[in-house]
Amino acid sequence: MRSHPARGAVIWLLLAPSLSLAAPSPASSSAALGLRWSDPGSLSPTTEAEFDARLSERLGHAAFDATVSEQALSVVWQGSAEQCQVELSLVHGAEVQGTRLLQSPSGDCSSLVPALLTVAALLVEAQQAQPAPTATPAEAPPPPPPPPAASVSVAPERASPLVLVSLGGAVASGFAPKVELAPAAAIVWVPWAPLRVGAEGELFFAHQYGNGPGFSLAHDRLALLLCGMPQQGNVALGLCANFAYHRSTTEGISLAHAETHDANTFSVGAGLRAEWRLTSHLWWVAHAGADVALRQLYFYYTPSPGGEVTLFRQQRVMPQALLGLTLELP
Repeated sequence: MRSHPARGAVIWLLLAPSLSLAAPSPASSSAALGLRWSDPGSLSPTTEAEFDARLSERLGHAAFDATVSEQALSVVWQGSAEQCQVELSLVHGAEVQGTRLLQSPSGDCSSLVPALLTVAALLVEAQQAQPAPTATPAEAPPPPPPPPAASVSVAPERASPLVLVSLGGAVASGFAPKVELAPAAAIVWVPWAPLRVGAEGELFFAHQYGNGPGFSLAHDRLALLLCGMPQQGNVALGLCANFAYHRSTTEGISLAHAETHDANTFSVGAGLRAEWRLTSHLWWVAHAGADVALRQLYFYYTPSPGGEVTLFRQQRVMPQALLGLTLELP
């Protein structure tokens, strides 16, 4: 993420060629400025008084004069919470002398505040640096036409691509007689902010089922993920599809000839994914959904007289959930 000084440097570079646009017209009689604040949609993460105080602290003197109304800096919050922007204008009466438009592609209004303070400081300093006009009104040249609106984009806090590495636990039911628990790990690549591509794996603990004869069942799962995350920000939500490989390992209990067997099956599934930021590079990630087996397994033993005794048949659907602490890698 860019620091505020770096963001300020970018804005200086963008605005340096056009600082002259902020100069008052010769019709101005004073370098003092008033403040016109407008936030009809209640989008601003700061208040008019807090903005005035922080800007004055940055300039080292009072930024605005409450007694001045003719010459003013206009600050208007526009857009919506999903596409926030703020417009700054130097006005003299009803005449607009210059306009700057700050936009946040991420939709985060709070990320506009540092850029807003920087641009406002440039405009106020340029305005107050102008000497009082000495020419008579008859000698004054006509005011220049209003300049076109300039746009300064604020870089999103979270750049892509990213890699999200998760470690946590998982719970599942349906592919074993009882609820299964497992340590889990996942790695997800983010080639584009609303897209996730990756893999996750679980090693479900072995459990014994039945008494003399019975069996011990261990279950491993490896899945490929493809997720769409339409909601972005510090809390992201989306839907995932997966294709998974399952390996079941069984061992007979109290049988005359105990043997160990492996059985494999595949499944397809879908689920919900949620990501919420704890710190700049640490997240919680949760995934809840269900796998549908492409081929059901059943477990049995053969008694001495012959035939088969079924111990357990897998369910077609396996609900499962995963929760992991996640590290964000650039």
